[in-house]
Amino acid sequence: MVNYFKLFNLPVQLPVNTTELTTHYQQLQRQYHPDNFAVATDSDKVAIVQKSATINDGYHTLKNPIKAAEYFLSLQGFDVATEQNIIHDADFLMEQFVLRERLDDIESKGNFELLDDFHAEIIARQNTVYNELLQFIANQDWSTALNQIYKIRYLARLIEQIEKLQEKQFDL
Repeated sequence: MVNYFKLFNLPVQLPVNTTELTTHYQQLQRQYHPDNFAVATDSDKVAIVQKSATINDGYHTLKNPIKAAEYFLSLQGFDVATEQNIIHDADFLMEQFVLRERLDDIESKGNFELLDDFHAEIIARQNTVYNELLQFIANQDWSTALNQIYKIRYLARLIEQIEKLQEKQFDL
């Protein structure tokens, strides 16, 4: 497995410095761009295309704070890709139930101003959970960090639902 932090010459830490990430990404893209290898052998061209794809995957992973956190935890030996995640936080699960009821209520009213306010509230909640995640990672509290990733996923799905409803307002 390629270590994206090493690929971009970045320290293995969160949050990722996106300015440095972008600088290194652009340098690598120039260096490994397939057009630079037009006269290379077919096998070399394949290798360059694969390297370019790895660079793109790494950039998109580390640029997204949530994906970067998941990747960081995977480097620590945790399988965050599995959906067999159980949140052992009854208060959070109850909060999710209440939030989904609120979304249903807002949808039934067709009030897009309320929907926009709700969207901003959930984004702020997700940011809070992400900042808590960073603290748990800094303290190497891995099981709690994993739980935070699962919470972020719940919130991300709620945000997706909200954004789909926001798009409906333009489907007149």
